[in-house]
Amino acid sequence: MLSSLTALYLAATVGLTPLPPTEIRPDQVEHVALPCAQTGSSADDTDTAGALNQQLATKMRGYMNPYNTSCARAVVETVQRSGLNERAAAIAIATVIVESSIANLDGGLGDSVGLFQQRASWGSFEQRTDPEWATGRFLAVMRQFFPNGSWNDVAIGDVAAAIQRPAAKYRHRYGVEADDAVKIVGELWAQNGNWPPSSKENGGR
Repeated sequence: MLSSLTALYLAATVGLTPLPPTEIRPDQVEHVALPCAQTGSSADDTDTAGALNQQLATKMRGYMNPYNTSCARAVVETVQRSGLNERAAAIAIATVIVESSIANLDGGLGDSVGLFQQRASWGSFEQRTDPEWATGRFLAVMRQFFPNGSWNDVAIGDVAAAIQRPAAKYRHRYGVEADDAVKIVGELWAQNGNWPPSSKENGGR
């Protein structure tokens, strides 16, 4: 499967949408992704995907489906369980839009895998392809790099780029997806229930 993914990444340089060579398009992941939910996607995921396809403006517009919506839901639920706010969820979602088109990939560029395309130094294959673990690890690094809730006061794309550390010429891609990430989180946050904020880090905007 990894060889297929490598070919897909190379193919990402060809087509109508100009993307960095390490960024996969959403139409390339249908047959190369691992589940994000043990029970699969739900009717809510189907409905939410349809609603989002009418709202989104960039990479994922028209490409939201029950599968990648279930992956976005897994990320948002993990953020909520962590006690963090919608902005933290938007940072995570902007990252997975860029890194994997919100797909839990079992391969990628080099040793990268999962929603966040985390390298082997981040954890085991099983950990990095577990959406809850991968999101939790991403959030832990975010809080390390931006302590005391300081990530609330930095642009969504800049926080994501600081954590992922792409080549300088690709850092802007996370900011491109920030508005759509906010929209995705807005659709999913209330559906998943609310964890009331208790501090600036948890609730500040």
